[in-house]
Amino acid sequence: MIQIEEIEIVEFRGIRHLKRSLGRRSLGIAGPNGTGKSGIVDAIEFALTGNITRLGGAGTAELSVKAHAPHVDSSKKPENALVRLKVYAPALKKTITIERSVKNASIATLKPNDADTKAVLAQLETHPEFALSRREIIKYILVPAGKRSQYVQELLRLDQLEKLRTSFQRVANDAKRDHTRAEAEDRRTKSDFYRHVDIAAPKKNDLLAAVNARRAVLKLDPITDLAPANALKAGVNAEAEEKAPQPFSKLGAKSDLAAYQDCLAVSQQAGILGEKAAAVAGLTKLTDDPALLKVVKQRALLERGLELIEEDACPLCDNVWEMAALVAHLQEKIAKADAASAVLKQLASAIAPLTAHLQAVVREAGKVAQWCEKANPPIDASALGAHAKVLDGDRVILEKIVRDPAVIAEALQALGRLGTPTPGELLQATDGLAAYIDTLPDPSKEEAAKEFLIVAQEKYDQCRVTQRALSLSAQQAEKASAVLSHYGAVSTAILEGIYDKVQKDFTEYYSFINRDDEDKFEGKLSPSFGKLAFDVDFYGRGKFPPGAYHSEGHQDGMGLCLYLALVKHTLGDGFTLAVLDDVLMSVDAGHRREVCALLKQKFPNTQFILTTHDGVWLKFMQSEKLVQSTLSFGGWTVDGGPQVWTEGDVWTQIDGCLAKGNVPQAAGTLRRYLEFTSTILADNLRARIEYHGNGQYDLGDLWPSVLAAWKARLQEARDSAASWGKNIQEAETLQVESKKRVAATKSEEWMINKAVHYNAWADLQPKEFVAVASSFQELLRLMQCPNTDCGEFLCVSPIKGDKEVLRCSCGTISLNLVAKKK
Repeated sequence: MIQIEEIEIVEFRGIRHLKRSLGRRSLGIAGPNGTGKSGIVDAIEFALTGNITRLGGAGTAELSVKAHAPHVDSSKKPENALVRLKVYAPALKKTITIERSVKNASIATLKPNDADTKAVLAQLETHPEFALSRREIIKYILVPAGKRSQYVQELLRLDQLEKLRTSFQRVANDAKRDHTRAEAEDRRTKSDFYRHVDIAAPKKNDLLAAVNARRAVLKLDPITDLAPANALKAGVNAEAEEKAPQPFSKLGAKSDLAAYQDCLAVSQQAGILGEKAAAVAGLTKLTDDPALLKVVKQRALLERGLELIEEDACPLCDNVWEMAALVAHLQEKIAKADAASAVLKQLASAIAPLTAHLQAVVREAGKVAQWCEKANPPIDASALGAHAKVLDGDRVILEKIVRDPAVIAEALQALGRLGTPTPGELLQATDGLAAYIDTLPDPSKEEAAKEFLIVAQEKYDQCRVTQRALSLSAQQAEKASAVLSHYGAVSTAILEGIYDKVQKDFTEYYSFINRDDEDKFEGKLSPSFGKLAFDVDFYGRGKFPPGAYHSEGHQDGMGLCLYLALVKHTLGDGFTLAVLDDVLMSVDAGHRREVCALLKQKFPNTQFILTTHDGVWLKFMQSEKLVQSTLSFGGWTVDGGPQVWTEGDVWTQIDGCLAKGNVPQAAGTLRRYLEFTSTILADNLRARIEYHGNGQYDLGDLWPSVLAAWKARLQEARDSAASWGKNIQEAETLQVESKKRVAATKSEEWMINKAVHYNAWADLQPKEFVAVASSFQELLRLMQCPNTDCGEFLCVSPIKGDKEVLRCSCGTISLNLVAKKK
C-alpha cells in the first residue's frame, strides 16, 4: 500500500483549493458538521480509486461522481475538479504522484508511469476498504447474517466465494427441478404403458404374460425377457404394421379416453389438492407483504441488469452511474430479495407437480380431441380443445410465477381453476366419444393382437426414453447437489480458519479498549453456507448479537475492531493507510483514549487520517500521539470553501486578512478558533460550564470559564508545591505571566458583560486588531507545552475524580495539584 506525503484538492466537493503536506504522518481533522472535513476523505478515495463511496449505494440513485464530485460552481466543468496526491510506496521505496480529474475519473495520471506504479495503483483500486465512514462501519455489526457474510467477504476479497456458491446453488436448483419434471414424465409414460397392457402394477411376469398372450394369437414365439433387443412386436410383418393404424381404433380410443378421465380424477385427489393449497399459501405470503413482493418482482430484472453493466451508466435508463456504485446498488437490492428465498423455494416445490399434472391433462385431452375428429360423423370437441388451451395457459403462468411474481394475480386465478368440477360441455364430448366407441364392432382377435403389440412397442419405447432421461437427470441432480455440498463444506472450513484468526484479533482489540469493564470479552464469528453469524459476550451472561444489549457506542467500537481485524488479515503489512471519517464519534467518551492507544500501539506503521466534529477527540488523538499534525475546520462558505487552519497557520490566516484590511474576516477567524480551542481547554482544565440542553456553546459561554479554571489550576499547583515544601517558582511564574496576558486580551471584561467580547472586534482598525490577536496568541501559548515536538495544551489528570496533576503528555510540564494533608 502507500502513505500520503502531500495532498492538493482543486474545485472538488465543497473545497475550492486546499494543499497540505502530511509527510507520511497521521493527521487529525476536526470541525463542526458542514465545514467540509469529509471533502478531504472523498478526495483521497477519489484520487486512489476513481470512486466516492458516499455517492453510491442505497439511496443515492440520483448521485454520481461525474455529476456531483465537482464543486457546485464547477459542475459544468468537471475538468477543473481534480485531486493530486504525492504518495510513498514502501514496497518500491519511492514517491509517486497520482492525479485524477473528475472528467476522466477512471483514468489516473501517474508519475513515474511504469509497470510498478501501475501495479500499486491497481492494488489501491481493488482495496477501497482503506477508507471507512461511520455509516459504513456499522454494516459489519447490525446486519442480517447473510448480508454480513457478503460485506465481510468483500472486504476479505473473498466475494467470489459467494458468487460461486450462488452459481452452484442455481445449478443444483435447476437440476433438481429438471429431475422432478423427468420423474413426472417417467410416471406418465409408465402409467400409459401399464394401462395399455392392462396391468395394475409393474410386475415383469404380468407384463410378459399380457404381451405373449397377444403373440400367441398371432402364432408368434413368446419373449422371455424385456431386454432392448427383444422387441414386443417382433415377428409382426411390415405390411401388417403399415395396415395396423386404422382411421379409428376402438382399442386406442378407449385407452386414451380412459387415460384422460384418470387425469381428471387425479385433479380431485388429495396429493394435487395439497400442493395446490401449499402454492396458494406461498402466494398469499407474498401478497400480504407488499414490500417483500416488490423486491421479489424486481429480482429477475436486477440480476439481468447486473449482467448488462458495461459502462458508467444504467443499462435500462441510461442515467449516469459510477459502475462500481451501480453494481453495489443492484447487489444490495438483490440481497434484500433473498428474504423471500424460502417462500419462493416452497412455492416452486408445490408448483412443480401441479404443472406436470396440467401438462398431462392437456396431452391426454389432445388425444381425445383427435379421436373425436376421427369419429364418423366427427364429434364436436371444441369445448375440450378450449379447455385444454386454458389449462395449458395456466401451466405456463404457474411455471412463470416462480421466476416472475409479476403474474401473481394470474397464478392465483389458475390455481383457483385447478381441481374444480369438470365442465358439462366437456362431458358432452367425452360421453359422445364413449357412446361412439360402444357402437363400433370389436376387431378380430388377430387385428386386436397386432394393434396391441404395435402400440405396446411404441409406449414401451417411450418408457425407455423417459427412463434414460430420468436416470440422466438423477445423476445430474446428484452431482450438482454433491458439488454444492462439497463446495459448501470446503469453503466453510476455509472461512472458519480465516474467521478464527479474525475473531481472535477482534476480541483482543475490543478487550483492549474496554479493559476497564469487559476484559474477559469474547466475540464469535460463525460461518455457515452463505451466512456469517456474529455473537459477542455480554458481561459473562452469554453470547448475543451485538444489537441485543450493547449500546450504540459499544457497537461502534465493535465495528471498528472488526474492521481493523479484517483489514489486518487482508492486507497484513500492507495496511499502511487508513482514512476514518467520523468513525470514532459514537465510541463512548470513557474509552476515547483507549481507542487512540489501540490504533497507535497495534498499528504503528499505519498512517491514519481521522476526521471528527468533536474537538475533544482531536485532543485525545494529539495527547496519545496518534496524530502528528492537525487541521481545524472553523466554517464553510459556498464561495470560499472551508475555513481551514493548523495549530500554527491560524495566525498566518489572520495576518493575511489584516494585510488586506479585512478586519471582520480576521475577527471571525479568531472567534471560531477560540471557540474550537475553548472546547479543548474546558475539557482539559475541567472547567465548569453552564449546561445548555441544546449542546450549543459560543465563545462567551466557554472562554470566561476556561480562564477561571486556568487560574484555579495554577493556584492549586502553587498551594500544592508550598504544602510539600517544594519550589513554587514555576507555578508563580505562570500565574504572573498569565495575569499579564489575560489583561492584554481584556478577557476579564467578559466576566462582567459577555456581550462586549468579539462583537466589537469588527469595528477595530487593522493595527488595533493586531494587538488583540497577538494577545490571545501569547495567552494560548502559555497554556501549551513549550516543547515544540509536543505543543499540547496542558491537561488535568485523571480525567475525572480527584485532580492530581496538570501536565502535557511529554512531561515537560508537570504540576502537582494534590496538597499535603495536614
